[in-house]
Amino acid sequence: MRTATIYNFLIEANIMAGLAILLMLIVRKFFRKYLGSRVICFAWLLVSIRLLCPLALPNPMIHEIRSPFAPDKAIRPIAGQVQVRVSDALSDAYIWSYRNSGPAQESSVTQTLKSLDSSLSRGILARDLMKIYCTGAVGVIGWFIFANVRFRRRLRADRIEALTGDLMDEYLALCSEMGIKPLPVYYVDPLPSACLAGVFRPYIALPLTASPQETLPILKHEICHYRGRDHIWALVRLICCAVHWFNPLIWLAASLSRTDGELACDERVTRDMDGGQKKEYAGILVYAAAKKNAPGLPVLATGMTMTGKKLKTRVKSILDGKPVKMLSAAFAALAGCLLIGAFATAEYTLPSRNLPIPQAPEVTFEEMENEEAMIRHGEMIWALIGRSTEGAEWEVTDSPYKPAYAQLIAHLPSDDTLALHMGKNGEVITLMVNGNYYYDGDVETFRDNDPWREALRDYAMDVLLALNPDAFEAGSPVFDRGDRLKDGRRYALFEVFPTDGSSITVIVDVTDKVQVVSFHLGNG
Repeated sequence: MRTATIYNFLIEANIMAGLAILLMLIVRKFFRKYLGSRVICFAWLLVSIRLLCPLALPNPMIHEIRSPFAPDKAIRPIAGQVQVRVSDALSDAYIWSYRNSGPAQESSVTQTLKSLDSSLSRGILARDLMKIYCTGAVGVIGWFIFANVRFRRRLRADRIEALTGDLMDEYLALCSEMGIKPLPVYYVDPLPSACLAGVFRPYIALPLTASPQETLPILKHEICHYRGRDHIWALVRLICCAVHWFNPLIWLAASLSRTDGELACDERVTRDMDGGQKKEYAGILVYAAAKKNAPGLPVLATGMTMTGKKLKTRVKSILDGKPVKMLSAAFAALAGCLLIGAFATAEYTLPSRNLPIPQAPEVTFEEMENEEAMIRHGEMIWALIGRSTEGAEWEVTDSPYKPAYAQLIAHLPSDDTLALHMGKNGEVITLMVNGNYYYDGDVETFRDNDPWREALRDYAMDVLLALNPDAFEAGSPVFDRGDRLKDGRRYALFEVFPTDGSSITVIVDVTDKVQVVSFHLGNG
C-alpha cells in the first residue's frame, strides 16, 4: 500500500470529522434538550464511521480544488491542497528566515526549514512522518492494552462475591422484563461506582457499598448500557483515538461521546418513568455517581461516576429533557446526508478502461456527382462509425473550409447535429458531432504504457485513415493528449503531426462505448 493512500484517508477523515466535531460542540450545548442524548450519540456514531471507514465516493465538483502544483496524482484533491499549502508555508518561512539571518551565516532554524522544504518536495518528509505516525499508533494501542489489562486484573483481584439472594431474584426478573439475557454480577471492593466491564464477555461490577435500595436502579442502568451496545462503542472510541492519535479534537470527541453515552443510557432508563420516579432515580445517581477515580477513557468499561458540571448536566437532562421526536428525526436524517457528503472526496472518474474497441470501418469512395449522392455517402459514413441518421434533415452546401469540397449537416430528431466536410471523392476532411466543443473540458491524465490506451490510439488512427486514406504519411508522430471530461462524458484526444507541418486532431468518446466524435485535418 502506498503512503499516499494512507495520507488521503487520514487527511480527509480528520478534516471532515473535525468539522463535524466542532458542529457537535454547538449541538450538545444548545440543542440537547430538544434532540435528546440518544440522537446525539447517534451523531457521534456517524463521526466515528467517517473516522474509521477509508471510503472515498466520487464527487463531480471535487476536481475544482485539485492543485496543479501537486506532483503526485495518487494524492486526491484535499490531501493535495494540504501538501501544497504546507510546502508553500515551509518555503515562505525559509525565505523569511534566510533574509533575516543573512546568506553568509544561515541559522539552525533556516537550515531546518530548508531541509524540511527539500524533504517534502522529494517525498522524504512524507516517509519520515509515516514512520512517526505508525510509532505513535503502536504506542497508543500499547497504552490502551496495558490500561485494560491492569483494570481487569484489579477487578478480578478485588472481586468479593457474586450477586445472590433476593437481589439476584429481582435482577433476574428485571432482565426477563427487559428481554435481556442476564449478565454475571459481582461485588467488587474497592470500586468507586458500578460499571459494565469487558467487550466480548461483559459483566457488571457493583461496589460493595451499594445499598439494596439503589442496587436495582443501578443494575437497570448497566443493563441499558449493555442493551445500547455501549461496551462496543467504547471499543470504537479507542480505535478512533488509536488511528487518529495526533488530533486532539478526536480525544475531545471521545471524552464527550463517553459522557453523552451515560446521558443516553439515563434516557433509556427513565423513558417510561413519571416525574417522581425520575427524581428518585436522579437522587440515586447523585449519591452513586458523584465520586472520583472512575475508569478512564482508555478503559473498556462504562462508569457512572461524574462530578461537577457533568453531574449537574446529567441530573438536569433526566428531570427536564423532553426530546421533540420530529426534530430528532430531522436531525438524524440530516446527519446521515452529511455523512454521505463527508465521504465524497474522490474525483468523479467516468468509465473507460477495458471498453470493447470496434474494428475500423471499410469505406468505399466515389465522386460526388450530386446532392443525393453526397447525402447517401454521408449516411454511410455515420453508420460505419456507429451513428444513426434516421429521420435526419440534411443540409448540403459548399464547404467554407478548404480543401473541403462540400459541407453536409444532419439535424437529428434528438437535436444532435452531425457535420461532415468532404472532398470531391467523398474523403472526410472534418468530422464533428454537436460542434467542436470537446477541447474545453477538464483535463485528466491516464496511466502510461496502458495496452488498452495504445489499442484505442491505433483505432483512432485506423478510422482516420479509413475515412481519408491520404490523411498522413506512415511514421508521422502520434501523441496521446489525455482525456477531457465534459458534461458527464469522457473524451480521449489524439494528435498527429504530418511531415508537411500541419496537425490532425482526433477525438474519441469513451464514456460507455468507443466512438469517434471529431477530427480535423490540417487547416480544414
